[in-house]
Amino acid sequence: MFVISVLTIYVILATLHMCCASGSGLTFELPDQQKICFQEHYEGVKRYVMEYRVIRGGNNDVNMYISSPNGKILFNEKKSRKGKFVFESSRGDYTFCFSNEFSTFTHKVVYFDLKPEDKESLAVEAGNKKPFAKTASETSCDAIHESFTTVMEYQRDYRLKEALGRHLADVLLKRITWYSIGQTLVILISGFGQVFILKKFFTERYESNGISSIVT
Repeated sequence: MFVISVLTIYVILATLHMCCASGSGLTFELPDQQKICFQEHYEGVKRYVMEYRVIRGGNNDVNMYISSPNGKILFNEKKSRKGKFVFESSRGDYTFCFSNEFSTFTHKVVYFDLKPEDKESLAVEAGNKKPFAKTASETSCDAIHESFTTVMEYQRDYRLKEALGRHLADVLLKRITWYSIGQTLVILISGFGQVFILKKFFTERYESNGISSIVT
């Protein structure tokens, strides 16, 4: 029981370290007619996964492109709501750019995530060399760590969908509120207009000795 508790605490601490120190998820606001770029330096060859999604703003779309250290465009999407791209890095700085230059007044909120395609072991994430022969405890910790990472990815997707749904609900609420106010004003104007017109129908105007009178 003591060994299991120690392993559990170790996995939790390592997972928290991974979330706080090496997490690459980022949510940022992209102003209208602006472009924001991020750079990431890689030391060697490794496969990475880049994902992004527009959470809110206008039509929920942005321009996005990725350029390699030699300036080659690896990925380029125009007015897209979300995207996913797998690439193999080389030594140098990679640039990830998001553009909202086509929008005149609408700000966008974008989620951006960059992670290795293959999940690293706890030893590698802790800064140690990858062990060639794992012990039973290390294998169990890596299995638990992989399960935790999968759960975190599901939670991230759930939070993004919740944010999108909340934004859609807020937009619908505003539109329904203004539509209801407009309908109320139309009903009030129509009611007062009908009363005024009917009153004119039942009002008789006649002249007697040069003096105008109104009989209702």
